[in-house]
Amino acid sequence: MNNKFSYLICVAIVTGLASCLNTYNIEGSTDHPGLDNSKVYLRIVMNDSLRDMDSTEVVHGKFGLSGTTDSTRVVRLVFDNFSIPLVLEEGLISVKVNKSNMKWGGTALNDKLYHFFSCRDSLSIKLEELDHEYYLAFMDGKDMQNDVIPRLSKENQLIIASMDSLFTQSVVENFDNVLGPFIFMTYAQMRQFPEMTPWVVDIMSKATDNFKKDPFVVNYINKAKQIQNQANGLEQPAPVTLPQPPTPNEMAAPAVKEAGDTSKVKKDKK
Repeated sequence: MNNKFSYLICVAIVTGLASCLNTYNIEGSTDHPGLDNSKVYLRIVMNDSLRDMDSTEVVHGKFGLSGTTDSTRVVRLVFDNFSIPLVLEEGLISVKVNKSNMKWGGTALNDKLYHFFSCRDSLSIKLEELDHEYYLAFMDGKDMQNDVIPRLSKENQLIIASMDSLFTQSVVENFDNVLGPFIFMTYAQMRQFPEMTPWVVDIMSKATDNFKKDPFVVNYINKAKQIQNQANGLEQPAPVTLPQPPTPNEMAAPAVKEAGDTSKVKKDKK
């Protein structure tokens, strides 16, 4: 009787542990001939270093990865010379890599993440187009001071305002899941150094406790305040030892190899 009871307890524990794991499935396709027979890596941050969590090979334009993870997290799907951010979560994640664009989704958070990057990239292209228009107007000898510069400056301000609104909405709507901190740090890494900008102050005034306790957010805010205090001649805060989030280029650089791992990854050029 005791043996049967112990067996049931063990089964219950194992079942409970399995229920805490998220099962992910990634199905990918590409029409890019240069990717055929190339390696694809699933890269994560673990113990303050980059690790290859899984890998596969592109065969006839198809690739797939599946496994379990103890928590929902943002990772990078790393190809030969570029990478894609993905959320490892329960469900089927679809990835399509074409010659001109990339698309991913299929799960709730990945759909949100793709929408965010799609909107951000669209606004970035508009900013690049303004630069191109400025150059053409200058080469054509147009009235830069009274016509071109005022008009393009106004359009530039509208695009920047839209970019700020996009980041704000995306962070606020995802305060309590992995996308909030990830998008916050995506914005932060656009700056030369941590700053308590009006945007950051506004975000933190609205933030939930979960968001405020995220290690990367805590680290950024502490360093921003430290730099601010130094600039104001105030006492320097205690040193911060929390980990720094890797940039996309760092995520695509060769990972720390596990014992027996002989794989190689080319550095991201993105």
